[in-house]
Amino acid sequence: MFSDRNDKHSGLMDQTNKVGLDFLRTDLEAALTFIKVAQTTSSSESRSRNFGKALEVHRTVLHFLPRLFPSPEELKEIDSKLEQIKLKLEQAGFPVGT
Repeated sequence: MFSDRNDKHSGLMDQTNKVGLDFLRTDLEAALTFIKVAQTTSSSESRSRNFGKALEVHRTVLHFLPRLFPSPEELKEIDSKLEQIKLKLEQAGFPVGT
């Protein structure tokens, strides 16, 4: 009986980790989209708003990533996108601070 409980707990932890990593991947893609919109708009308000959203996503991913357990490949992918976002934000004058 105790083993069944541990198996269920382990399965729930794995599922939670998977959902969390999927959430981060989706957020990273959204941030890259916000950046593309910001880079192509003629509206300074839209530019600022979209870069701001990308910055918020960057901070959110950094906040939640330590709570998850990505594989080495997943971590490499996440780190690469975080670096892309950071570089583009800083180039646009939106300091990331990390």
